[in-house]
Amino acid sequence: MTPYSKELIQALKDLVDSQIDIAIPYAKGNSIRLKHIIIRRHRNGYRIFDLNTNKIIATTFSKTGAVAIAKVIVNNEPDKISEIRKLDEDLGKYYNDAVFYKHTIENTSDDTRRDAAFTRFEIANDKAMQIKYSIELFIYDK
Repeated sequence: MTPYSKELIQALKDLVDSQIDIAIPYAKGNSIRLKHIIIRRHRNGYRIFDLNTNKIIATTFSKTGAVAIAKVIVNNEPDKISEIRKLDEDLGKYYNDAVFYKHTIENTSDDTRRDAAFTRFEIANDKAMQIKYSIELFIYDK
């Protein structure tokens, strides 16, 4: 006989047979899908479409921001969208700053300017990583 109780086996069967309603994003073709929400790459970033209404919900700078917005829409928490959009705009700002400072570091011949740009690059890169982590908190369970 098995060392497991019949109640435990039945509970496991019930858990497996139950329909768990968890939205998991998956890639299909050139898009990311999350239930009725589609995320596609666009020249301005990422566009989020709603298949139910056939309308564009938002355009974001980062894929992380797009997935976060899609998740809060699927979870019926539309009040969080504005917060995610603000964080995504800040992420875009600090990312562009970091790209500019990196270009300055690579192309300047002035050591003082290179040191200042390196310091600013580190600050912008750190801020961008912090903001990306804040956006990821909307995606993953806490």
